Amino acid sequence: MWSRLAVCACLVGSVAAMCPDDPEVDLCEVDEQETSHSTRNGAWMALLLPLASTRPSLATGLALALAAGSVGVDAVTCGELKTFYKNEQCCGQPTQEVSAPVPGTAACPYSFAKPACSTAEPQTPRDLTAGAVGSMTPKAATLTDDQANFLPLVNVHFHLGAEHKTEAYSDDTDSIAYDAASSGRRLAGNVRPGFMCSKSSLNANQLAPYNFTYCKGDVQVGKSYEIHYVHSSAGMDNNATDDMNADLLADGLGGAANGRGLLNPMIVVQGQIFQIVNGAATVDDMLHGWTVVGHDNSVMYPGSTTGQSHDNEVCSPYSITWHVDKDCHQVSPESFDNLCKQMSEAYGMYADLYPHGSRKLVSSQYVVKSEFVKPLA
Repeated sequence: MWSRLAVCACLVGSVAAMCPDDPEVDLCEVDEQETSHSTRNGAWMALLLPLASTRPSLATGLALALAAGSVGVDAVTCGELKTFYKNEQCCGQPTQEVSAPVPGTAACPYSFAKPACSTAEPQTPRDLTAGAVGSMTPKAATLTDDQANFLPLVNVHFHLGAEHKTEAYSDDTDSIAYDAASSGRRLAGNVRPGFMCSKSSLNANQLAPYNFTYCKGDVQVGKSYEIHYVHSSAGMDNNATDDMNADLLADGLGGAANGRGLLNPMIVVQGQIFQIVNGAATVDDMLHGWTVVGHDNSVMYPGSTTGQSHDNEVCSPYSITWHVDKDCHQVSPESFDNLCKQMSEAYGMYADLYPHGSRKLVSSQYVVKSEFVKPLA
C-alpha cells in the first residue's frame, strides 16, 4: 500500500520533492498544467480512491475532499488543499500520517464520550428491594413484555453475581471483599462480583465442584449469575420478509446498539438471576430462559446499559428498557454449561462465554423514582 502511495506522491509532488510555489502548478506535474479542471480531478480520484479503502491517510482525505461536490461535504478549493499539503509537510514524505482533519471532510456530529452521571439519563442497576428510592424522572418510555418479545434477540451474556438487588439476591460479601482489595481499580484477571443468592441452606453435595466444559472463567457451583437477554430493533434477521423477527446472536452489544448501522434502536434487556446448584432443576434451553423458566415476579423500568466500566461518576450514554425477574432460580451446572454450549455451537460466540463484571449499585440520585418501577405488563 505504501509503495502505491509513494508513486502517487511522485505524481503529485515536484520533481525535487519540494512543494512548488507556482499557483499554476499546485500539486500537479508541470506537464499537466494545461489539463482541464474536471480531467485533473478525475485523475486525482483515479489515483486516490484505491487508497481510500486502507487506513485513514492523506489520500483518503484528499479523495473525500475532491468528491465534496457529489457527497455533500463542505466544498474545498485546490488552494486550500495545497496549503494543507504544505502545512502538513507532506512533500517527500509519502508515509507520513496527517495530524489535522483534511479540508472539506465533514465533522462527526456525534460525541461518543461517556457522560458524567450528573448529566446522564437514568441509570441501571437500580435497587429493587422494598422501599428503595430514586430521584430521576425519565424521558424515555418503558417498553412492555409483548413489545420486548417482538424485537429480535441479539445477544445473551451473563454477569458474575446479580447487578440488581432484591430480597432474593442480596448477599454482597464477595463484592465488598473485591471493592476493598481493588481500591477502585479493576483487579487483573478478575471481574467484579455482584449480589449472590444465599447459600446458607445448601449442603456439601449441592455445593460440590463441577467441571464446566463450555463456560469459561469464574463459573462455579454455588455462585449466582445475572443473565441478560438483549433485544433490539437493530437486530439482524436472515429473512426479513417472513413476518418474524428471528434471533441472530453474536458476542457483545454492538449488534444491539448499532446493528445495520442504526443509531437510535429500541432496546430491551431481560435480566434473570440463576444460582448454580448440584441436583437443581434441569433447563434444556437457558438461551431463551426468560420465556422457558418463567418470570411471574418481574418489574420493568427505564435505565441504561450496565457493566463494570460504569460507576457513580462515569455513566452509560444509552437509554433502554429493563425487565428484571426478582426471584432467584436454582439451576443445575449441566444446564448452565449447556447454555454456553448453545452460545458457542449455534452462534459461534466466545467472548460472552466468560462472565462479565457487575456494575456497582447505582446511587439513588441517578436512578428513576419508585413510581417508574412497575410490575411487568
